[in-house]
Amino acid sequence: MALGSGDGHWVLLNVSAAAAHQLDTDALLDVHTGLHDATSRAVVLTDAQVDHVGGLLSLRDGPPIDLYATPAVFEALTTALPVLPVLQHYCGVHWHVVPVAGDTREASFRIDSLPKLEFTAIATNAPSLPHAAPGEHPRVGDSIVLAVRDLATGQRVFCAPGSAPSSGLAFDWMREADCLLMDGPDGSADDDAVWMDRLGELPARHKVLFTTDLGTAGPAQRQAMADRGIRMAYDGMEIVL
Repeated sequence: MALGSGDGHWVLLNVSAAAAHQLDTDALLDVHTGLHDATSRAVVLTDAQVDHVGGLLSLRDGPPIDLYATPAVFEALTTALPVLPVLQHYCGVHWHVVPVAGDTREASFRIDSLPKLEFTAIATNAPSLPHAAPGEHPRVGDSIVLAVRDLATGQRVFCAPGSAPSSGLAFDWMREADCLLMDGPDGSADDDAVWMDRLGELPARHKVLFTTDLGTAGPAQRQAMADRGIRMAYDGMEIVL
């Protein structure tokens, strides 16, 4: 997934192996100047899950990467899954720390190439990484969700590529969003129904789910999603606010 502010500059939100391949091969991206042919690249990581960082090494032959992540994620990517030391020897990585750690569960930050956008990272509760060291416990900053505000228009995007929040500070941000991009809930069918009802009640104009068990639902459940204004994401999907 990539966010842009209409001036040819973009930021990637996580980089799966599939995303890196799509940047290299999808001719449809040619219409978006600065996406696949950028002279510099910005990436924000929401965690160190392999599905979200597995494509970083595929970017090694391009321009330097401006990488934004929490201290916990930077540590994971230099020790448990040491992709950053490898990238340093190829394209180079400029580290930008998102200060969500310890008692700080929310922090705003900016990306130099996208001055019109303000990013706010909010800590979420996440299980330990499968590749974490034995005995390592979850910490604040292992996983975040992102709220992004266009300072010129006031439009807001909320992005939760991990488990979807159902309460707390992150859900407060969801109520203010014009566009919601998230995974579905990780629970029972009854939990899924309650969660979809809550999502359907939110005022966002765009409500989009990434890969989720709901994506394999039958026609009736998909119709229930559509009735609540919820869509499934697909490769090449574009949303303009």
